[in-house]
Amino acid sequence: MNIIILTEKDQTEKNIYKISDDRFTHIKKILKSDINDIIEIGLINGSIGTAKIIDLKETELMLQVISLNKTKESNFNVDLICALPRPQTLKKVLNTCATMGIGNLYLIRSEKVEKSFFHSPILEEKNYNKYLIEGLSQGKRTNLPKVSIHKRFKEFFENDFNDIRKNKSCLLAHPNAEKYLNEITQENLQNIILAIGPEGGWNDYEINLMEEKGFIKYKLSENILRVETAVTAALSQIELLIQK
Repeated sequence: MNIIILTEKDQTEKNIYKISDDRFTHIKKILKSDINDIIEIGLINGSIGTAKIIDLKETELMLQVISLNKTKESNFNVDLICALPRPQTLKKVLNTCATMGIGNLYLIRSEKVEKSFFHSPILEEKNYNKYLIEGLSQGKRTNLPKVSIHKRFKEFFENDFNDIRKNKSCLLAHPNAEKYLNEITQENLQNIILAIGPEGGWNDYEINLMEEKGFIKYKLSENILRVETAVTAALSQIELLIQK
């Protein structure tokens, strides 16, 4: 954890927070902090700052926020459409999305997504938020990505996508595309919707429908990547082009 993320549920009174979970363990055993020590914190969907340990017990501690700074505005504005992966992979995807600053994560059905994946407990907000917060702590970010789950591919693109898209560039990472990202002319690289498929790839119908909706295919790698690796690689390439 590079910062300790604090949520509204942790707050006991103004500027006072109590934690007793993995964050407590990290502060006590990894940081080896004690009473009156100062640690770096971030308020969920808010500012980054510092807090002082004002009480430390065997299973919990109390923090008093002592300073908050305005978060830097980012020019990285990317939403991700991801075919729902298996639960263990999804944990990694959630973590990466939060670490790298995804705004919205749309988990959708495709032909090669197993139906059983949609019954996983991890799709409950109280469960997936854990992995998002871990990612925020790693990336020193505070804005929690918004997650939505869509069980019908066609319905998502025909009924929901037009409102989601707005003025964004739509990119579809695909191993059979001819051009790499830096070879594609995009006017709006700072406002993107990125689509990453399932382990077995999108089928022809899914690709054609996305292209009809304005997605441009590009080659992410010469290699066939795991979903979590593809997400990291794609976001890193976009960030590199944005920073030019």
